[in-house]
Amino acid sequence: MRTDHRRRIYYRRKRQVQRQMILMGWSLLLIVGVVGLVLGRKNMTGTVAQKVVRSGSQKKAEQIKQITVEAEDDEKRMKRVRKEAVEKGYPDGLIEMLDKNEETLDFVEHYEEKKDDPSAETIGDDLEEGQIPNLYQWDERWGYAPYGTSIVAVSGCGPTCMAMVVAGLTGDPSVTPAKVAAYGTANGYIDENNDTYWRFMSEAGANWNLSCYEGLLLEEQVRDELEAGHPIICSVGPGDFTGKGHFIILTEYTDGVVKVNDPFSQKRSDKKWVFSEIQDQIKAMWIFSVNQ
Repeated sequence: MRTDHRRRIYYRRKRQVQRQMILMGWSLLLIVGVVGLVLGRKNMTGTVAQKVVRSGSQKKAEQIKQITVEAEDDEKRMKRVRKEAVEKGYPDGLIEMLDKNEETLDFVEHYEEKKDDPSAETIGDDLEEGQIPNLYQWDERWGYAPYGTSIVAVSGCGPTCMAMVVAGLTGDPSVTPAKVAAYGTANGYIDENNDTYWRFMSEAGANWNLSCYEGLLLEEQVRDELEAGHPIICSVGPGDFTGKGHFIILTEYTDGVVKVNDPFSQKRSDKKWVFSEIQDQIKAMWIFSVNQ
């Protein structure tokens, strides 16, 4: 009997130990789970905090950049772009162009980025029926195109004037300054200094079915030609439009005032000019019309 009693006590204690071990095992698992959850939340909180800090830093950087851009006025931007152009070795003609006309600032600033982009195929919405369009040689759509050993923006006043006249008279928007410049280069209408020969004005229009005659006109003759819808390309010397030589177009005449399309300057193109005040600056004239 005593032996059985001892055996029962032994098994009872054994079961108690087993239950305690199982209970300890579950407790340990519970503790590990709780610790893991706490650590996970902590890591999540840290990650969120990092994202918030990073996002805040990015926003702060963007705000600083925006403030910097806003603080850079036209004069400071001009100096910066010119300095960068010199440091990066941009062509001298490009820097000289910027010095002559602040309207070319965007063109020069984007030179490195866009100089190898293909030129536009048309002049687009610039063409209106019955009007000679206002086009600018430094327009980023075609200003980076080659002309001689230069580019249209720097040396292409002649081809840009011809493109305006051809597109306006024929109604063909595909005639761009870049295409006319390519024609001029291929046919030898540009000299070693990248200046356009005067004979380009007399001869090139025929390629687009235009007729042309050359002559210095009196004011009354200018009025009659413009009223008949015949634009006049002019070569001008030093004065209001240039310090050396340049091509412009006379497109309208009203009571002694002419509208000038200046391919180098929007400001001068927007101005109304008294013909008698610019007449002496004109060295040659070419009057254009469509061949019938």
